[in-house]
Amino acid sequence: MHARTAFCAILLLAATACSGPGHTDEPDAKPKKTAAKPTPAASTRMLKIGAGHHWSDTDTDGSHISGTTTVMGYAQPAKDVGLSDKVSDFPHPVWATLDVRLCADPTSTTVMSSQTPWSLGFPDSTRIQAPLISGSGVPKPEYPTDSAAVRPGSCLRGKITFSLERGTRPNQVIYDVEGRDPVEWAVPTA
Repeated sequence: MHARTAFCAILLLAATACSGPGHTDEPDAKPKKTAAKPTPAASTRMLKIGAGHHWSDTDTDGSHISGTTTVMGYAQPAKDVGLSDKVSDFPHPVWATLDVRLCADPTSTTVMSSQTPWSLGFPDSTRIQAPLISGSGVPKPEYPTDSAAVRPGSCLRGKITFSLERGTRPNQVIYDVEGRDPVEWAVPTA
């Protein structure tokens, strides 16, 4: 008798757990998405375009490197892009440019810089990495696709060209160097 009561109790608990929020017996039904409100700490963590982020690190050879990285501007659609839509990964592309600057501190050793750490972040938590596009049709001055040396006390500024699917817009610019915390700038709405 006790085994039957225990079995019924387990079935009742399982049925209750399975009928909770987000569960449905319909095979094609999708759980409802709820929009998470950003916490005050998350919204203040993003920098405004034009604000610099100072960083300091130890290079692979043990030397001191430091500098300031700044997103100077973001343009979408970018009117000065002369690339064919065929070079885009999207069927209906729109072009955008990101204007960035890296300044090495006077006390730093030479800093190597490229487009590689840069990406655009979207509200659905996806990212598009810098596509490393250069040459004819890309707005000038272009930020280097390969490593470029930034000597102590000097700066490097240029544009990074992105293709996006028409109708989408990033909400953040992300600078993510391996071994450091990523830095984010908020992209203003159009």
